[in-house]
Amino acid sequence: MTDLAVSPPRRRIGRLLLGLSALLPLPGLLASPHDTMLPIYSLFVGAVFLRRPIETAAARVRLPRGLAFGLVVLASGLLTETLAWASNYLAGAAEPALLHPQLAYDLLLSPVVYGGWALAWPLLMRRWRFSLAEVFTIQGLYGILLEQQGAILRQGLASLPWGVLLWAYVFLVYGAAIGLAYLPFEGHYAAEDRRRGWVRLPIALGATLLATVVSSLAWMAVLHLLGINIPGPRPIVEAPFW
Repeated sequence: MTDLAVSPPRRRIGRLLLGLSALLPLPGLLASPHDTMLPIYSLFVGAVFLRRPIETAAARVRLPRGLAFGLVVLASGLLTETLAWASNYLAGAAEPALLHPQLAYDLLLSPVVYGGWALAWPLLMRRWRFSLAEVFTIQGLYGILLEQQGAILRQGLASLPWGVLLWAYVFLVYGAAIGLAYLPFEGHYAAEDRRRGWVRLPIALGATLLATVVSSLAWMAVLHLLGINIPGPRPIVEAPFW
């Protein structure tokens, strides 16, 4: 990526605006209770500016690229879920918007969602070429459609025009979560000859939604075969971790 000092004016302005956008989570982070969820977008912006060393580190990983990409997706998912849990815990949420109120079980259940991403995106990359912005956008739309089983979509519709802010929040969180995972590998995928065209965009959205259903069923089956029982939820403030 071209350095700021030698970039054309349009690129410099774009990067400046991107850098400033990293401050968007600041009001929520300073408010009480603290919102620790949206700062994942700030981490994504920071990763964009540190793209070169991140790509270099990813190139040194001695694993098949699809597998490495999938594992980083899962790691990003664990980070995302931890930040979501922290936000709900600090708010003392009576009904946390989580897979499970207790952190250990929330993370244990996280592959039901993020496993679908780890499955779908490496497969999609084998056929089509996607930019970082496209992956970010597709996953952001996925979040609006699927978060809380569609409740976010319905809440946004019911409170328009202010509902757009709710959608934007979810869009940035989901987009940043996949963006953090894809950024180290975009250059390698982009270097290969892959087809483009608008049809790949709705296909990718549908594939991620379908893969989430598959990963949910598969992961719950794995937990059952391993004899791992997930206990019922308890208040997050009384039992935060397990």
